[in-house]
Amino acid sequence: MSLIIDKEDTRKKIIDYISELLVEVNKSIILKYYKNLSSKHIDTKSSDDDFVSIADKESEIYIVKNLLGFLNINQYIGEETSYSNKDDHKTFKTNGLYWVIDPIDGTKNYINGKNEFCSMISLVFNSIPIASFVYCPLKDLLVYAFKGFGTYSLKIKTKKVDQLRIQQNSFPNIVGSGGTKGIQEPLRQKVLQNLRKYTNRLFIGSAGIEAIMLASNETQFVFHGRVTPWDHSPLDLIIKESGGCVYMLNDKTEFNIFSEGPILAASNDQIWVNIRSLALK
Repeated sequence: MSLIIDKEDTRKKIIDYISELLVEVNKSIILKYYKNLSSKHIDTKSSDDDFVSIADKESEIYIVKNLLGFLNINQYIGEETSYSNKDDHKTFKTNGLYWVIDPIDGTKNYINGKNEFCSMISLVFNSIPIASFVYCPLKDLLVYAFKGFGTYSLKIKTKKVDQLRIQQNSFPNIVGSGGTKGIQEPLRQKVLQNLRKYTNRLFIGSAGIEAIMLASNETQFVFHGRVTPWDHSPLDLIIKESGGCVYMLNDKTEFNIFSEGPILAASNDQIWVNIRSLALK
């Protein structure tokens, strides 16, 4: 089956356009508010610790305005739009092309002045991500992946491109990242205690940065208790295209934007099986 990304010149066109868009939205909006937010600029969404800032809202508006129509693709799912219209992504048809947008991934880190945040855009076809972009503005680094063509890092200023490949190196301890929020009790406490006991689990607070860490051989797994199209479309593709594996925890099915429940990504299938066994022990 032929995809829009199959041609090299189209992939280059997408990289150039998306990278320029993400750099500009960060320069003009996101970094302008970084460490300059007051309480009037911050609201909550699904819970008291699920935040949205004026920067999230303004940057999504900016991205949507400049992204729709590119490649003649006019449908999108945006994190802030979906929270304004609860679960509107579930009404989407499973066929066709559309953009998935997370203007600031790691909003809690962002509003607290921490460094672990990024901006993410994915291109989805028939509910499966086929191109994903994660831009880390404080590093001026873009990590992108195309389905079937690998994962790459791009230094914006120097234009230096490197392919990211997961190396099957052994770690002294099992090192990973993620959280258990979204899992129903009492299973959540069981999983949390097991991950703490049997692994060295880091809490990063940004799915995009966690995906980059795994693809860059800094960790061996990512575990999340719930999935969203905007967080996990980039995570899924970046990790798979760098040589890792990503499955839903409960039934080991592939991710799509309608997936629900815990998700586990790992450096390889054996580590995936081991982490799942430890988590549910």
